[in-house]
Amino acid sequence: MKSKKIILIAILSIITLSLYSQGLEELTSTNDDGRAKVILDTDMVECFDDGIAMITLASTPSINLLGVTTVAGNRSMPNGVATGVRQLEIINSTVPIYEGSRYGIRNYRFSEAAIKAEENLLGPIGYAGYARVYQDPKKYGNIDYDPMAKWIDVYRYLYNREPSYKYVYGMNHKDMNGNDGAVNFLINQANMYPGEITLIAIGPTTNIARAILKDPTFPSKIKKIVYMGGSFYEEGNSTAAAEFNWWADPDASKICVRSAWGDQESPEGQLYNNQVISGLEANSNTSGMPQDLYEKMLNTTYPELKDLFMKKNGLKAPSNIWDVLAVGYVINPDIVISWNDSPRPKDSSVQDIYGVYIDVDSEMSVDYGRSIAYRTNKGPVGTKKAAIQNYIDEELFWNDVVLPALVMK
Repeated sequence: MKSKKIILIAILSIITLSLYSQGLEELTSTNDDGRAKVILDTDMVECFDDGIAMITLASTPSINLLGVTTVAGNRSMPNGVATGVRQLEIINSTVPIYEGSRYGIRNYRFSEAAIKAEENLLGPIGYAGYARVYQDPKKYGNIDYDPMAKWIDVYRYLYNREPSYKYVYGMNHKDMNGNDGAVNFLINQANMYPGEITLIAIGPTTNIARAILKDPTFPSKIKKIVYMGGSFYEEGNSTAAAEFNWWADPDASKICVRSAWGDQESPEGQLYNNQVISGLEANSNTSGMPQDLYEKMLNTTYPELKDLFMKKNGLKAPSNIWDVLAVGYVINPDIVISWNDSPRPKDSSVQDIYGVYIDVDSEMSVDYGRSIAYRTNKGPVGTKKAAIQNYIDEELFWNDVVLPALVMK
């Protein structure tokens, strides 16, 4: 009888060990499956450009989108969560989305008094994003522009339905790891996967700057950062000096671009500080979505996503593609064929990546928010290098990166 118990215990031990090994193998394959780990930080809108950037990442097999963090920018942060949730619902995603910063580092800046004072200094502001409520309270005074609204109320207002998405986290709803919003999620993911995450910042950089201020080691644990922001060799689109994303929070952008990202001893760290920029240059040098591809996408994408496209663009292909260029580079770096102010190669061959020293003007003057690229191989004390996208292989970008991700799965 005693020998039978011993045999039974041995069999159970073997089964337990086998199950443990199987579970460990599954865990390992889930966490290290060869896909590139990415976090998207975004001032989300429907469809082009932030929405398609997110959907492209979430739908590309080579990308493991760890999470989406939202920030005030194009619209209020709650609006960004609501529109992000709707699009993730449509594509049947389970990617978590996190509430982030409701205001920039200077949290008083977009008050009515402050924005009017800034216009007295800078002249009329072109594109003002969520600051538009103070330019025209009657037109933009609804709940979807309210920085302090609850995202679920904005969702109900926009879509006249209840959200079904279960993966939204913030102060009132922590995730399973205790993250209560964008900043903690960013820091904790960097600690969990040091040197593995590519961070894509396609809105104002407030969340990222707050992560750096909270944990100064954060940038060193990120493999690479890719921004949509800045206008280095062209005029801005919010003021003559400044592109919107970095004008919306110049203090945050300056903190970010002066940080040492990733492995500083690596070739990438030496060449361009592991930071890549998709600014107004790349967008100006790239046509909008080709009309024939837009029509093909409408016929092959999710019906509810098609409805959003039609509501926003009608039958005309969108031209505002800024954020998608940043995402496209992460998916396939070969889409960029020239950098900084280098001309387009005559044979469209891919030019080797290299960086220039850059900075952001955060002084309240006519240059407030201006992004600066130095033509010499040295910048002011504290500045770092970055590689600025210039010309794009449009055929590769649209046909091999964007369109496949929008087909209904």
